[in-house]
Amino acid sequence: MNNKPIFVSTLSTQFKVTAKWRDNNAKRFAHDIRNADAAKRLLELESAIRVSDDEWTRFAPLVQDDAACLSAISETNRLVGFKEKPSDFTAWLESLHCSLTRR
Repeated sequence: MNNKPIFVSTLSTQFKVTAKWRDNNAKRFAHDIRNADAAKRLLELESAIRVSDDEWTRFAPLVQDDAACLSAISETNRLVGFKEKPSDFTAWLESLHCSLTRR
């Protein structure tokens, strides 16, 4: 991802894809409310996407490999509502940064 608008668009799409996956899991595992809660939280995070120029400068070198970036986004999204409960988009973005720097 070589520019900020593509990065932001990709984040939006991936939040929606993962929320749909969580919704499907909520139907399969109706006894586990975490999936439905996670789907809702992912959509809330999607609606709050804001990437400042400073944040983009920090992320740009880490997201040049599309496959690695998508994998890190997916990993970060799967944690929402289970191992992580980000308070806002900025907290989620920090979690993504940690995932990207581990690669």
